[in-house]
Amino acid sequence: MINADLLRRIRNDLPMPVTIAALGSDGPPSKMSEGYFRFLCPHCGEMRATVNPRNNLAHCFHCKKNLNNIDLLMTLGYDFRTAVSVLERLLQRYEDRLPKKKTST
Repeated sequence: MINADLLRRIRNDLPMPVTIAALGSDGPPSKMSEGYFRFLCPHCGEMRATVNPRNNLAHCFHCKKNLNNIDLLMTLGYDFRTAVSVLERLLQRYEDRLPKKKTST
């Protein structure tokens, strides 16, 4: 069973640029432009999908569609469960690279 916390972490804590970079040539073309991460919208084919770094949600300024990490993988042909599984592994690798938080004792 997929729990709600995992879905929230995949949507919010795994930066979409990290997801797209990990997809490599299987992911959409992307670039940094004017301080924003942009990529080719899988819905309309325009390079107008822009990630809001505050909420990790992409919005296409051409077709007006919104995408999170799960939506992106599903538009690329993944079914929901496979998308979540792939993104869970990416999230784990991403979190493993983050500096460890110090705990008070």
